[in-house]
Amino acid sequence: MTRWIFIALPFLIIGLDAVVSWSNLFPTRTMGHCLFMAAWMVSWWIFEILPLGVTALIPMVFLPLFGILPLKEVTATYSNPVIYLFLGGFIIARGLEKTGLSQRIALMILRATGKSDRGIIIGFMIATTLMSMWISNTATTVMMVPIGMSIVAFLKQNLPASEADHLKPMSIVLFLSIAYCANVGGIMTPVGTPPNVVLLGFVNDIYKMEVDFWRWLLMASPVALLLLTLQYFLMRRVFPFQVNVGGDFQAFLRQKLTELGGLDGPQKVTILAFSATAFLWVFKGLIHWATDTKFLNDTSIAILGGLMLFLLPTKRSLKPSPVLAQADLSHLPWNIVLLFGGGMAMASSLKSVGLIQLTTDYLASLGIGSPFVLIALLAAVSLVLTEIMSNVALCVVALPVMMELGVSMGLSPLITGIPVAICTSFAFSMPISTPPNAIVFGTGFIRVKDMMRVGVILNFLGLVCLMTVGWLTLHWLF
Repeated sequence: MTRWIFIALPFLIIGLDAVVSWSNLFPTRTMGHCLFMAAWMVSWWIFEILPLGVTALIPMVFLPLFGILPLKEVTATYSNPVIYLFLGGFIIARGLEKTGLSQRIALMILRATGKSDRGIIIGFMIATTLMSMWISNTATTVMMVPIGMSIVAFLKQNLPASEADHLKPMSIVLFLSIAYCANVGGIMTPVGTPPNVVLLGFVNDIYKMEVDFWRWLLMASPVALLLLTLQYFLMRRVFPFQVNVGGDFQAFLRQKLTELGGLDGPQKVTILAFSATAFLWVFKGLIHWATDTKFLNDTSIAILGGLMLFLLPTKRSLKPSPVLAQADLSHLPWNIVLLFGGGMAMASSLKSVGLIQLTTDYLASLGIGSPFVLIALLAAVSLVLTEIMSNVALCVVALPVMMELGVSMGLSPLITGIPVAICTSFAFSMPISTPPNAIVFGTGFIRVKDMMRVGVILNFLGLVCLMTVGWLTLHWLF
């Protein structure tokens, strides 16, 4: 019943608008229309009335219909270069998943660190963080959880009865580490998590600014690494354990790696494409300095890496099969691609009718004080809201206003936008907050109170790390 109410209500209001001018509450009629469209889209995103990408198509119909923006301007937002940066990253991530390289990398890291109970946890944290920098946090969690399950099962079978009680807290720490590292690792790169892409899309579309990959990496990495370090010691304190990991565990890991076999053709090609893409992303500025010309951009580099996986042969034969084929296109997140476009179309319309400026003027009139206090407050609000709603939907609505508020105070839109975007990835307290949280909760090893005991404190620590180390790196790089 609730679903049908949400479906019928927008169309009922549109019909009533022909008779009653409900938008007289606003200075102009178009402001009322745009605010209504934003509320319509966000409510459908939150309650998932339709697939996210389908709801994102509403501006293509609504904005031209009410004469707010011409269709050409609306559709242009769906082809923002940052969207294709994210798409290229997802193509490369698909190659890593399909070839099993991610599992091999995780096992190799565990073999190097897994000589003790603490080493196992640290190995999982390193592997999950590294993968979530390039692969979606959901896909990373899905790949890491089965490895964690097999390791817990092995330890359970081989531990003496006297140490069995310690396996439970170790399991809690292990699976919480997977979820939290998947969330935090994503903030370290522009393609690591959707909120980063939403922010960069708005910055590019509204302010015609670009953020280099290496610059983002230098800005966010200290925040993430500090928070992950605090996370490790916090969980060791809240859930103490002492598990004696013997030599049999190393034999178990060697067996797992042996079952994977040696590097095959598809894996070698994937390593080549991934390495070339990451190298060009990180050292693009140095290449431009050395050649005294700018011929690379992050989006074209990402698409180049994706094309390599569709083009390069994986074996010498008359019919060399590449890593990816047409069937792999169905695994790409077209839903999210459309979602980004719809969010940018919404923001463009809100800006064009003056709603963003109106909201910014109101917030500025509150006289909150120094920019630091204001940004910390905005980041804290976004952190609280992301525990109960989609971080992408939150960014789509909040970021244009937050960035414009910064501009009105003489700041770069990145100074206000980045803390808000990053805080939407710091959802640690509830299973419903992020897909990684929900996935590890589904293993049965985690209870809600276990997640909240660590998550609430980690939320606060994330905000502190962002507004100390992050504040310094933001001003240094931007």
